[in-house]
Order: sequence, then C-alpha cells, then structure tokens
Amino acid sequence: MKIETRTGLVYDESDPGCSLALATTQGELFAFVVAIDTGHDGQQRHPAPYWGRYSHEAPEASVERILTTGSAWPRLPKLEG
Repeated sequence: MKIETRTGLVYDESDPGCSLALATTQGELFAFVVAIDTGHDGQQRHPAPYWGRYSHEAPEASVERILTTGSAWPRLPKLEG
C-alpha cells in the first residue's frame, strides 16, 4: 500500500521509515501511522506520526483519512522509574 497526500505526506508500507500499528480501546480500532513528510519540494524525509480510526475493511482509505484529517501524536513526557 502506498498513499500520497496533497500536503506531501507519503505512507509506503515498503519504506522502512514508515510504520502502522493498530490498537483497540473502548471498542474502537485505531491506527498509529508514521509516514514521511516530503516537504514543499518533495525532497525532504521527516517522520510524520499521525493517528485515527482504522477499518480492516478499508485499510487504504483509513490510512489516507488519518493522514489528511487525523491527529499528530502528542509528545509524551518520559516516565521515570
């Protein structure tokens, strides 16, 4: 699967810089997607983590929706201990 958005985000399951992890909580399925932000010139390679609802019945549409309307992952503080 390869998804490219108009804003320069690229998710390519064959790219080692991209990843997709699924998690179910409170009866809903979510995906945590790391895509590549290629920047305005299409030449950059910055990790772009986004998350949102996911459907096994429509994986490509789910990833595209996450990259276009999902939320960026928050930076969580490191836990001590």
